[in-house]
Amino acid sequence: MVHPTEGVVLFDCGYTRRFHEATRSFPQSIYASLTKVTIREEEEARRQVDPDTVRHVLISHLHGDHVGGLRDFPKATCWTSSACLELFDALPQWRSWARGVLKEMFPDDWRETCQTFESTSPVHHPELGRGHDVFGDGSVLVFPLPGHAKGQHGALVQTEDGPVFLAADAFWDIRAVTERKEPNPIVRVFFDDMKAYAETLERLRTFHTNHPTIPLLGTHCPVAAQRIVPFDSQP
Repeated sequence: MVHPTEGVVLFDCGYTRRFHEATRSFPQSIYASLTKVTIREEEEARRQVDPDTVRHVLISHLHGDHVGGLRDFPKATCWTSSACLELFDALPQWRSWARGVLKEMFPDDWRETCQTFESTSPVHHPELGRGHDVFGDGSVLVFPLPGHAKGQHGALVQTEDGPVFLAADAFWDIRAVTERKEPNPIVRVFFDDMKAYAETLERLRTFHTNHPTIPLLGTHCPVAAQRIVPFDSQP
């Protein structure tokens, strides 16, 4: 989004070819063997938006496919949850890959410069619960979406076309919300907390029922992918 005073704001920043460098050696190579990643240079976030214009990057959670481009936006302020920072601190580098975290992909000063959602003004939403107003003007409200990954947050964002809810990996297919489609049992072993995941889905179902015109966009959802407009073709 382009905030009227804060400038260009990214929600996560995707994979980059840096993933292959971070997983070249053992034991990180196990991550690469479990997660087959193919990305072309032109698909990286830095090719979709001018890095010099990006002022903020909101990180939903710390998995490699959400933080891969962080080093490409050195002028931006990075934001994430305090739980994500706690996880980062608690994980030794040699086994962080087992939680989907590749510390090599983060900027060297990331831990010292990253801001927390919890440092901003608290808000409350009838369906989404307690959250935080990142810029203090209601334009970007973030809410915890536990289950898939520790500290994961989604964002209710006001756009020129109306509000949208960026759900990160709270679901991988919108049918999990609209049709109660269960995730493949194989992926459940990678989830942080299956009970919390189910509770998050129930909150999103209630939100969707009460606000059916607000799009729910999951990072890996094929329906969300159809809505993508290249940044350089936006008005």
